[in-house]
Amino acid sequence: MTWLAENIMSVILLLVLAVIVFLIVRNKLRAKKSGGCGCGCSGCSGCCSCTPKNKQ
Repeated sequence: MTWLAENIMSVILLLVLAVIVFLIVRNKLRAKKSGGCGCGCSGCSGCCSCTPKNKQ
């Protein structure tokens, strides 16, 4: 318990960063599932490197 009290700011920072990474990954997966390429290019024509070759 003493260790936690001494390092509370580091623990909070780690948790905040973990939440941010989780939200970014979740957003990318949702975009890919909905038919987008997940690269953030709206209106993607399917020519980016993350589009499967059979869709081109």
